[in-house]
Amino acid sequence: MGLEFAVLGPPRAWLDGRERALGRPQQRALLCALLLAPGELVPTQRLITALWGEDEEDWPKDPVGQIGTHAHRLRRALDRPGVLVAGPGGYRLAVAREAVDVFRYEDEAGRAAARLRDAPEEARELLARALGRWSGAALDGVPGPLAARTRERLAASRHAAVMASYEAELSLGRHAQVLAALRELTAARPEDEEAHRLCLLALYRCGRRTEALALFEALRERLDRRLGLDPGGALTGLYERIRRDGPGLAVPRPRQLPPDIPDLVGRGAQVRKAERLLRSDGGRGAGPVVVVLSGPYGAGASTLAVHLAHRVRDAFPDGQLYARGDAPGTVREVMAGFLRALGERPPEGASEGELGARYRAALAGRRVLVLLDGVPGPGPLLPGGAGCAALVAEAATAAGAAAGTAAEVREPDTAAGTETVRLPVGPLDPEDAYELLARIAGPDRIRRESAAARELAELCGRLPARLRSAAARLAARPQWSVADLVGRLSG
Repeated sequence: MGLEFAVLGPPRAWLDGRERALGRPQQRALLCALLLAPGELVPTQRLITALWGEDEEDWPKDPVGQIGTHAHRLRRALDRPGVLVAGPGGYRLAVAREAVDVFRYEDEAGRAAARLRDAPEEARELLARALGRWSGAALDGVPGPLAARTRERLAASRHAAVMASYEAELSLGRHAQVLAALRELTAARPEDEEAHRLCLLALYRCGRRTEALALFEALRERLDRRLGLDPGGALTGLYERIRRDGPGLAVPRPRQLPPDIPDLVGRGAQVRKAERLLRSDGGRGAGPVVVVLSGPYGAGASTLAVHLAHRVRDAFPDGQLYARGDAPGTVREVMAGFLRALGERPPEGASEGELGARYRAALAGRRVLVLLDGVPGPGPLLPGGAGCAALVAEAATAAGAAAGTAAEVREPDTAAGTETVRLPVGPLDPEDAYELLARIAGPDRIRRESAAARELAELCGRLPARLRSAAARLAARPQWSVADLVGRLSG
């Protein structure tokens, strides 16, 4: 594992997974100055101004000596010979850029910006990873002019990444999901035109045109009163299009799937069977196919459904719709949200029956996948026409959970022209459970205690959610053995 560093928050360092104490603020400031130029020889003079500024009156009595002292203490703190070396007139931290979180963040944010227009789903996933690296203000608690400048630069970069993530969400038809966050953002940044532009668009696509127009008017009045300025061209143009219900505001091809899991283990038979059903029937049959994944809590039916949806999304080029049972809102409200994602404007006060008719009409002639995760009474949200399909994840009944890996069940509905195929999702096979532990806790560690790892898998019922939780506890506590955790869970 080697050395790894974080500066997107309070500075931290790990050596082979164990965190190192970095000492006093000035030592941290020196470390950060070197981390921002990994592998490069940083002149001592530049390090002095990074810590104390350009004015010599603000320097300590012996700044060169102070730098040397801080470097010596950092070497001891990092406990890795040869990583912090003195060179001709400066110091070098011999680490790769990939070992510092800020460079991984900037790489992911840069790739997301390049993919935002053509591949918003990929951009959203990249931005989620990039923004997930932050744990607070960059270089939090680090003194010195360089740290202050870097904090300011990275704060602006973080805000731009947040804006890009909302842009990606709106491109994917997820305006209802991000509206509350955008309203909070415009309240916190009352003169931020980009935040207002995104909020206006989200309001309009949620059927709240009057609120969108009022939000623009409030911003225009505020800018005029405080700065004597009008909103910029992009925001004003969007306002005019909303006012006239102009073209290009709807999102006819929603991309609402949540991110896929990167390390799914096992389930090969179910994946192959469901994918074959969705690709053949869900696009060319007389009516839609509905695949229901049913399993006990922790078996991973929801995770498997999301993974399957990503595997077959290319077969449904007109969009993917998604709803979760634990999200607020009735079936009627979810249906209205689906209609808006499909580019429709459901009338205020329409009944569930009226919305259902509009929903089926909006799906007619399209190839759309509907993913429903734990939604109670999902029947009205299922597509009704050929070319569409639905994936439903649900908790198994007591009998279904006991059946575990029972065979699939087909439930044809000749009147509706649909066929529901139920696939049970039970515990993982023993080898797959062992593999999942190894992927998260580390293969060497699990291999060293193979018997204890297999006992741990059985204690977890070989259910993915419990296995992930147990493996994450091991990963976070390198001083524990697998047997230690088995003992704690057995006690």
